[in-house]
This record gives sequence, structure tokens and C-alpha cells, in this order.
Amino acid sequence: MAVISGIILSRLKIPTIIGYIITGVLSAYIFGFALEDSESLNSIAELGIVFLMFMIGLDFSFKSITAMKQEVLVFGGMQIGISIAFFFVVCFYFLGFNFATSIIIASAVSLSSTAIVLKFLNESNQTKTPYGTASIGILIFQDIAVIPILLMIKLLSDKDSHLWALILTTFLSAIILLIVLVLPGRIVAKVFLRFSANMKTDEIFVGAVFLIVLGAAYISKSFGFSLTLGAFLAGMIISNTPYKYQVSSVLVHFRDILLGIFFITVGMQVDVIFLLEHFVIIVILVALMMGAKTLLMYLFLLFFKGQRIGMRIALSLAQIGEFSFAIFLLASQHKILNLTLDGGILKAIFGEAIFANITPEEIYQFLTLMVIFSMIATPFILDRLDKVTDFFLRYMHPLHIFQTTKNNDEEETLQESHHKEAGLEGHIIVCGYGELGRKILEYFKGCDVRYIAVDKDYNKVERGIKNDDNVIYGNITRRRILEQLGIEQCAAVIIAIDSIEVVQHVYQEILSIAPLCKIILKTKNSAFESQMKTQGIYGIVHERRELAKILSDLALQATNEYLRD
Repeated sequence: MAVISGIILSRLKIPTIIGYIITGVLSAYIFGFALEDSESLNSIAELGIVFLMFMIGLDFSFKSITAMKQEVLVFGGMQIGISIAFFFVVCFYFLGFNFATSIIIASAVSLSSTAIVLKFLNESNQTKTPYGTASIGILIFQDIAVIPILLMIKLLSDKDSHLWALILTTFLSAIILLIVLVLPGRIVAKVFLRFSANMKTDEIFVGAVFLIVLGAAYISKSFGFSLTLGAFLAGMIISNTPYKYQVSSVLVHFRDILLGIFFITVGMQVDVIFLLEHFVIIVILVALMMGAKTLLMYLFLLFFKGQRIGMRIALSLAQIGEFSFAIFLLASQHKILNLTLDGGILKAIFGEAIFANITPEEIYQFLTLMVIFSMIATPFILDRLDKVTDFFLRYMHPLHIFQTTKNNDEEETLQESHHKEAGLEGHIIVCGYGELGRKILEYFKGCDVRYIAVDKDYNKVERGIKNDDNVIYGNITRRRILEQLGIEQCAAVIIAIDSIEVVQHVYQEILSIAPLCKIILKTKNSAFESQMKTQGIYGIVHERRELAKILSDLALQATNEYLRD
């Protein structure tokens, strides 16, 4: 059903995430399958977020995270702090909800969807742009903030619990988690992956990666933190190893499948009857919430990132995140959510009696539907992000008197150009690090050129690393590897591989991504050379012909010397 809805929606150019949610709704009603009936399905769905966070960790080493102090601590801290404060004031003072309900709703609404936003950033190759790094920095802080939010629910539900004892326990657990995962993890992961790579079996390597991800996630959860935090740390650990690209390429499809299951489970939580009864008010509240959240983020990002980047970040993170499901569910289970009004406009207009019969389950369903509707709206916004940004900026001119940064368009151009310089661009990719590949890199070392080599034999890769060559471990026939090596931005690709079958596979994959890529290869086979010429290959070196020419030239040179003597 998910496949069929995905195909139909793709034809209509509607995001597939919505197809997964619709599939979940239909599964619950047509087949009578409810999410609460399957704890295992819920656990599998959570793995989608786990693997997504792991792959994001692969793109961010500890060094790069340290360099993202502003994005994580400043932007993330301000976004969470300002959003919670604003929505708490609205719920507590304006609407008149009690303290516990107000702080829980405000905390949950302040979070954004890691799954949707990071998937978009990955697919659009924007994770390392100024817009992408700022968005990811805020999302990282939000994921960390989930921990104290869940602790807060425990405090609100247990009147006998001690705040400082919980804070101290959490702090000590965080220190121990970092010591257990990060320090030995670098050595253990590297040795484990090296052993798996040397087995030269994809199944063993994939199994090793799964074990590392799930092991780190389990260790994190055993210390009271989220599974995703452990997975993110595991990704950061592996990001400093030569296995980074190969690990990413083998996991990308598992991640997408598990994310699909996650969004199906989101749809399974929808009560259609309840939705139809409250559809209008839900849509209005979601629009108001997303508008307020966008404006709050834009106001402080305007000072740091300028108009356009600030608005893009604010629009991208305007939805309510998937961790809010866990927050609302936990609060509902502890009977914290209720509409006991302590004052406010609702009590003044409707009176308290109208809300007295609303159950915690109905409140949970209402809040869950708000999360889902905000998620459904997000892909439409992201797919048209530039147009939506332009639309809102037309009406934001009065706010720009507070802007302290340089002209927005100029700033974005400068930052994007800096991103291009920092990434792979205008480089040469060498496929294969055998004897020929090593000689090519040895020659490049004396030239002013950027290069990177890739090989699926880790023994060769390890030798290259010891030789101070820029070489990584990976299967060059995988599309994901080519994309991560910057195939669309490279100056040329040299295929230094003997197998004709592998060469064909590689060049076909390259041309499917970058049709204008300049490919250079070598061959001993004249028929294969003729075939390659018809494919528009930039350069073909026939080994035997070139070798014959060199040998003949040397022989003629020796003959001339003999005749002179």
C-alpha cells in the first residue's frame, strides 16, 4: 500500500512522506490494525530516526561540531528558550491552561522534525551550507533538549521526586556516556570495521555497522538518554575513519525504509472521526503555531544570518517534531494533560464547564493531530522553500530596521561560495588504489591539484593512509559514494581498474549522475576501446598501444645512438 501511494503521489509531485502517513491511516481503518497493538512495529519505526541521526553524525566530526558552537549552543539555545517562553505565556496566561499542561505543550511545540528536515537537507546536498549547518545545529540542540523535557514530565508526575538529584544523576550519566562511547569507541569501531572490511563480504560489513549503531544507541538508552543521541555519537566517531563513505552508502536504503515505517506509524495514530469533527480548528491552530514559530526564529536569526538565510531556517523548522509524540504520550499516560482552566480568554468566553468533560486521551489526540498536520505541511514548504521565502520577505521589511548584518543577498552569496571552497570542487577522483592508482597519486603530489582516491580493498587503503595519500575506503560502484565524493563538481575522474565489467559499471553510474563528467580510463582491449569512444569518454589510454609506442621510441633512440657511435 505504501509503495502504491508513493508512486501515485510522486506522479502528482506530492511528497512521499504524506503517502506514508496516508498508508498508516488506511492501515488502521481498513485492516483494523492499531499502533498500540504492535510494540515491535513502534520499535522498528523508531530505528528510522536512529539511523537518520547516525548518518548525520557521519557528516559531523567532533572537530566540526566544536566549530559549530554558535549553531548548536547560541542558535539552538535561543530557539528552544524563546519558543518555550512564548508558547508557555500563550498557554498559561492567555488561554488559561494550568502550569503543567502549559509547560509540556510549550516544550513539545518548540521542537522540530529531525526526520523531515534532515532528509530534505541530505537529498538536496545542503547539510554543509550556512543554511544547512545552522538548521542542523538547532536540531542537535533540540534532540539534546528532549532529555530534560522528559525528566520534567517525571518531576511533574511524581511530586516526591527531587529536582537536584535528577539533574545531578543526568549530568553524571552524560559524563559516563561520553567516556564509555567516545574514548574507547574510536578504537573499537575502527578495529571492528577494519576486521569486517578485510573479510571482503558486504553482508559482514553491513552487519558490523548495524551492530555499532544499535550498540551505541542501546548504551545511550541504558544511561537514560535517547537512542538517537547514541547513534549520533557513533556516527561522529566513524566520521573520523576511512570507512565513512562506505558506511553511508550501505545504510542509506535501510534508513529510507525505516523512516517510511516511522511515518506509517504516525498515520496509524490518527482518529479520523475525531479529525473530521475538529478539522477546522486544528488547521487554524497549526497555521497560527507555525506562523508564530517562524516569526520568533526569524527575529533572532535576522541578527546573525541575515534576511534570506534566517527566513529559510525559520520556515524549515516551523513544524512540530516527532519527539513531541513521545512527550505528549508520556504526559498523557501520567495523567498530566488536562484542560483545567486557571483563567485566561477561554474561561472568560466559554466558561470552565465546556472543557470539564474533555479526557486526557482526547487532548492527546488533538495535540497529535497538530503535530501530524504540521509535518504534512512541511514537505510542501521545503519543496518550494525559495518561493515561500521570497513571499514572506516581502512583508517583513518593517522588521529589517533591526538587522545588523550586511546586505542579505550579498551575505548569502559569500557564505555559499565559502561553502564551495570548503567542500570538494574542481578535484580529481581516482577510482582504484592499486599499483597504478598509487603512481597516479604520487605524481599528483608534485602538482597543484586536489585529488582523492577510493578503493574497496582496505589493506590498500591502509597502506595509502600510512603513505599520507588522500584515499578512502568504499565501493566506487555505489551511487552514494560517487555523490559524496562530489562527482558533479569534480574536474575529472580517472578509472584505474583492470576489470572491464567494473569499469563499465563505474562509468555508467558516473554518467547517470553527471553526464558531462570527464572520464579517463585505460584498457588493453581494442573492442572495449571502440565501445568507450562511442560513449563520449573524455580520454582512453590503450595500454598495449601506448606501451608499444614507448618501447619503440626507446629502441629507435638506442638505434640512433648506435649509428652515431
